Amino acid sequence: MSVLLRTAFGVLVIDRFPLSLGAAELLGRLHPDEAALARTWGERRQRTFAMGRIVARQALAALGAEHPAPILKDDRGAPAVPAPLSLSLSHKDEVAAALLSLEGQAHVGVDLEPLSERERARDIAAHVLTARELAELTDMDEDARRREVLVRFALKEALYKALDPWVRRYVGFLEVEARAPGDGNAREARFTLGLPAQEGPFVVTGQLLHVEELAVSLVRVAQPS
Repeated sequence: MSVLLRTAFGVLVIDRFPLSLGAAELLGRLHPDEAALARTWGERRQRTFAMGRIVARQALAALGAEHPAPILKDDRGAPAVPAPLSLSLSHKDEVAAALLSLEGQAHVGVDLEPLSERERARDIAAHVLTARELAELTDMDEDARRREVLVRFALKEALYKALDPWVRRYVGFLEVEARAPGDGNAREARFTLGLPAQEGPFVVTGQLLHVEELAVSLVRVAQPS
């Protein structure tokens, strides 16, 4: 699978990296400084770091944004790119996604979750959904409920990445509610923020995409002009 989409949130790249591709082979495709950083970690983290940087370069090429410097990490652990670029990455065992925007006045976030991981949804629901969100799921059958948990988890993860540059702190799952009502492979996402530190206000927009068996969430966070 290799996906390149030009969205309202920026260029989205999704690519698959079979487990047969070892960390050493993937690190060989990186900038030397990126590879040197990754080699200080274990093999699993080396692999996911490399996957993220590879799809980031693909997004940069698609956007025509020259960036020969290494993409390292900022003090919050996010991929470090200069303004006006905003870059967000997400990865699982064999899949990585990059969302890249040149807008400059906003930050973007991306997350992908395999919808096949229904069993995990049972374990995380109480930790990632508010009481009101849990109540909204009570009339669903078990499979639909687990799918919805994964969808809302993906939406919140993308939101946190886009929100972090503004608030510069960990945002808990119960500080936000996320919904993507309707059907179809592209749905508008809606968020309700209840930040106890009262940061903001923020203008938050989002979209949920279904790409094969993945829930892919895209979020943009800006401040009112």
